[in-house]
Amino acid sequence: MKGKTITIALVIMLGLSLPAAFSKNDNFGVDFTFEVVQMSACATCGEYMVADTQIWSEPGAPLVPYRSVSILLPQEAELKDVKVKHGQPIVQKGIELPWGQPPCTYSDTPVMVGKNETIYGSNNMYPNEVFQVVGVEYVKGFAILNVNLFPVQYMPQSGTVKFYPKMTVEVQFGKGMKNKLYRGLAADKADVAGLVSNPDVLTTYEDGPAPLATEEYIIITNDTMLSTFQTLATHKAGYVNGATVYTVSWISSNYSGTDTQMKMRNFIIDKYTNNGCKYVLLGGDTAAVPYRGFYVSTGGYTDSDMLADMYFGHLDGSHNSDGDGNYGETSDGVDFGAEVAVGRAPCQSVTEAQNFVNKVIAYEQAAKPLRVLLHQSRVQSNNSPDARCLAYGCDDYIPGSYYIDYLFEENGTVSKSAWISHWAQDAIAVAHIGHGNTNVYYINYEIGGTVSWYNTDVASMTNTFWPWTTSVACISGQIEANDCLAEAYVMDANNGAIAAIYNDNYGWFNTGNACMYSGEYCIAEFRACWSDGKEKLGDMLNKARSYLASSASSNTTYRWCFYERNLVGDPESPCLTQRGSTPPPDSVTITNPSNGSTVSGTVSVTTSITGSIDEVKFYIDGTLVSDDTSSPFSYSWNTTGYSDGNHTVKADGYVSGTLADTDSVTVNVDNVIDYTVTITTPVSGQTYSGTVTCAATSNCDTVKWYIDGTYVGQDTSSPFQYSWDTTAYSDGSHTVKAEGYVGGVYKAEHSVTCSVDNSTSCLGTTLVSLLILLGATVKLRR
Repeated sequence: MKGKTITIALVIMLGLSLPAAFSKNDNFGVDFTFEVVQMSACATCGEYMVADTQIWSEPGAPLVPYRSVSILLPQEAELKDVKVKHGQPIVQKGIELPWGQPPCTYSDTPVMVGKNETIYGSNNMYPNEVFQVVGVEYVKGFAILNVNLFPVQYMPQSGTVKFYPKMTVEVQFGKGMKNKLYRGLAADKADVAGLVSNPDVLTTYEDGPAPLATEEYIIITNDTMLSTFQTLATHKAGYVNGATVYTVSWISSNYSGTDTQMKMRNFIIDKYTNNGCKYVLLGGDTAAVPYRGFYVSTGGYTDSDMLADMYFGHLDGSHNSDGDGNYGETSDGVDFGAEVAVGRAPCQSVTEAQNFVNKVIAYEQAAKPLRVLLHQSRVQSNNSPDARCLAYGCDDYIPGSYYIDYLFEENGTVSKSAWISHWAQDAIAVAHIGHGNTNVYYINYEIGGTVSWYNTDVASMTNTFWPWTTSVACISGQIEANDCLAEAYVMDANNGAIAAIYNDNYGWFNTGNACMYSGEYCIAEFRACWSDGKEKLGDMLNKARSYLASSASSNTTYRWCFYERNLVGDPESPCLTQRGSTPPPDSVTITNPSNGSTVSGTVSVTTSITGSIDEVKFYIDGTLVSDDTSSPFSYSWNTTGYSDGNHTVKADGYVSGTLADTDSVTVNVDNVIDYTVTITTPVSGQTYSGTVTCAATSNCDTVKWYIDGTYVGQDTSSPFQYSWDTTAYSDGSHTVKAEGYVGGVYKAEHSVTCSVDNSTSCLGTTLVSLLILLGATVKLRR
């Protein structure tokens, strides 16, 4: 027994040491189990169904299950290799698996293909590997490895199925760098814990400081609708930590970027990184608040300008890594992990904006009903494939305390009067399946004839509670068109819906499964809402898409569907709970600069307000310097006109000319700046091999890197980094230097001398191997 105890202790010690000192071959494993649930009605000719999997469908190839798994890498880990191990499979013979069919839009007639004779005529394993590495995504700065696991392999010629009940994903990693979007907030860790299979690795991530000034909820609109949306921000301020309205023109004047969309995104990145932003409402149609179009192609269709508001919420990378202006291409390093929840209020006028604001406030203060409406309209003749799959997929996640209202064409013609009547029974959510176009979708397809529901029909509705609604229908969520059906539902002042998650372009399905592709996203929204508790509409959409992020990264049809699912509605509105009607107090808070900070040059003094504040006066050391009467209330302070040392900045908030609240901060003005550069990696005197991510901290705006006096690259944002391939250098001593620049002018530098050794294995790896061997030897002696 003594030997066994030693072995366990060694393993635990090694596991705990990995985050502290990465070698180039550190590793860990994550176990996954699989369970066969059915093989359809025909045990020898149906799909091999495994719990918690999707179906891998390639035209003509055998249909096999797969599971997309998300594995959290340790902080500052860089992926080196992935292996998957499995035990002895369960073997079954005489099985004929069906083959996949091409994806089809809900607007097209399906095309059927025969089986791929090359595959079915061979006895090679399909798929030939039991796993597929999709890649590493960053969500709020956490590195997540996505892998597709295939627990079933098929030998078609002999009809042999191999099923692996257990798989272990072994991950090998080395030392990398911290992601620039990492904040270390407790809420971020909680969100990521719900995304990965190994949340215990969160302990390797350091905690970060809370934002000094918080703006959790931000509205971006134009100058015309600014004051109207301020009413909504004031309401929100009672429920979130900071709510502010900004205009597109203000952002364009204060942030850099090649176009307005990039400036908006850089603004959101700033607010996310420094002010804890969680929710962004785009307050206007595409003329007032521009959209970023993504390029996507699948199934013979291409959309080179698909409205994808995810651009403003998925903040890692550029979504255009090749720089050709076609955002979202498969080669563009698209970020499928959301940092911020985004929704759009497609208002075209102050009147529409006021209607939207009134509707959101009334909705949030309303009691939420315990009723759900699940609809079915046939998508093909004779209901083949069965379109009731959407309802049956969604109802898996609806709690037993809810009444589920099934409105199926299979039970009789769904007329307009029936649609109005069922909505009038006040459901909390409505799921629709059927064909559609920009301003219409079918609520009935075949039994009793086609029944079309148009934008103009929304005004005839009589529901007194506004549900959120989702649909697979084509193009009914095309916001960039002139008033799509999703907009008609949400923008109606009295009826319709509070939010709609519809498709910007074609919805997709499979001839064998009416809910494959687009329907999976709808079902995931119900799962996110009730199973995961993501009741805020933007959080719900982000969580739903996260289930299909790996599929979207590796399959262009899922990618198409991922891009086009936009939220028409407020991303912060909770859909399950009721908010109180007590208005927030009238208050003003200085959000920048923070108290005790050191400032120089020109400083933007910004505020966040609650209540009915309509004027803010700014004072420096008691002297009035600005009187701002429009939100966002701010002042540009040129500190060079003041002596170095402490100064007091004060903001007085007024309501209709009466002082309502005041806030002040004391800052240190220092216009003689001591610029510094400090290299944090590599460390002087240490030995390195392979690729090393050099990093430096600096208060300069640019850091240039040199190896042995030769310029090798620069970085213009913190943390300042350079990827150094040491294999291109001789073994021995080398000097790494970082020079800091401000506005192109040299300010400071720092150098370290380290050693390169690419000829031998890393000591850490050798030590790990020896310890593991020792443990094995102890076991053998026992």
